[in-house]
Amino acid sequence: MSTLGGGTLAAVFTPNPHHPLTWVNFVGYLLLIGGCGIACVGVYAGAHTYRGLEPSRRRGQVVPITLFAGFFLVVGSALAAFGVWLF
Repeated sequence: MSTLGGGTLAAVFTPNPHHPLTWVNFVGYLLLIGGCGIACVGVYAGAHTYRGLEPSRRRGQVVPITLFAGFFLVVGSALAAFGVWLF
């Protein structure tokens, strides 16, 4: 007689049997989380770089800071979108 009372345990936890967790989904989750993180860090860095400048220097630095933050926002959003597409 088994200690489980005749029951068996599943070898792998799958919350939805019609959509099993695979390596592709794991990579998709990583890309989604990493892409969102990159986008947030880029926007945060751009905003705080702009706020940290003296008011007299802000006018000349708006375009480079916007391009810097926009680049990270676009790259992070693209990675996040690819991660969602992998699901």
